[in-house]
Amino acid sequence: METKARVKRLTGAAAFGPITALALLLGAAPPCGAQTSWDAIVAAAKNEGALLIKGAPGSVYAEVLTDGFKKKYPDIKVSYTGLNGFESIPRITRERAAGVYNWDIYIGGTPSILSTLKPAGAFAPLQPALKLPEVTDDKAWLGGFAAGWQDHEKKFAFAFDFTVSAPGYVNWDFVKRDDLKTLQDLLKPEFAGKIVWDDPRLGGPGIATGATMLLNLDESYLAKLVGTQKIAYSNNGRQEGEWVVRGQYPIGLATGSQDLEQFWRQGLGKNVEVWMGDIKTVAGGPGFGAVALMDKAPHPNAAIVYLNWLLSKEGQTEYVKSGRNSRRLDVAPGDPLLAGKPGVHYEDIQSEDSIPLRDKVSDISKKNIKQ
Repeated sequence: METKARVKRLTGAAAFGPITALALLLGAAPPCGAQTSWDAIVAAAKNEGALLIKGAPGSVYAEVLTDGFKKKYPDIKVSYTGLNGFESIPRITRERAAGVYNWDIYIGGTPSILSTLKPAGAFAPLQPALKLPEVTDDKAWLGGFAAGWQDHEKKFAFAFDFTVSAPGYVNWDFVKRDDLKTLQDLLKPEFAGKIVWDDPRLGGPGIATGATMLLNLDESYLAKLVGTQKIAYSNNGRQEGEWVVRGQYPIGLATGSQDLEQFWRQGLGKNVEVWMGDIKTVAGGPGFGAVALMDKAPHPNAAIVYLNWLLSKEGQTEYVKSGRNSRRLDVAPGDPLLAGKPGVHYEDIQSEDSIPLRDKVSDISKKNIKQ
């Protein structure tokens, strides 16, 4: 099936800055000398000996975002806390109001943090921390390096992931393929009570699937779907994956490949596959795969080392083990069916520009979901 696609192109330029300016920005004293070598930054990070990451939820993300780094830099003790945005944002807001700065790195989805933590001054500019040439090499990234910026200013939140947003996954052991070919088919009576949806009222992947539906159909369709099909709404990705695999809810809207991966590794859910329906507008985004540098990071040098590792070919090769896809073109996709392709334009539904669309999904969902 041929698809038409739209995209909101991001512009900007990568820049390098001396460690002196970065240290002043982060509130840390710079090592001696106007310029500091990468080896000196690594040495300072080892001296700090710790790194505090607010990361994406789930054990798979915890593994792919830390295990490789720990092996390469065993002297830096990594503390990783996986939380959804609706859990982490209030916590970080309370901490900062009390003058407590507990985090070095924020990894997660972008729309919610761009409308809350960014205007609150929670993030430091990212580019001065990007020291390795391979990290900002335009040729290495889908659409060029600058296409990864998610914020209007193009300096606070960078998406290293770009994965095409499938509406969900279907367990074909429990659903006839001829019965589910289009988005309209989801409204069939036989699918009432057979769908689980990562709650679109809470943001995250659930709201991204709702945005995809609005891009392809209209508000009345979304209102009818969420309001009449006896859908089970969840904010527990692992539970959603298990329900789809077991067939309790064989249609998983916004169920993540990373939540299904753990079952596939065990040989379960062999007939659970990506479902694209009849989508004409190809939407996508980073999912939980965007990174920001926290303002007043307690371990600024360790944060620099981690950022450069994460955005390198090495770090992204680890990341795609999650089943998601890197924007780096020199890294094989974790899910080739949902990988962005050079020369194709996509609708980025997680950039700051997409917030009005996502707000519309949230409003429709809150109004029409009765549970």
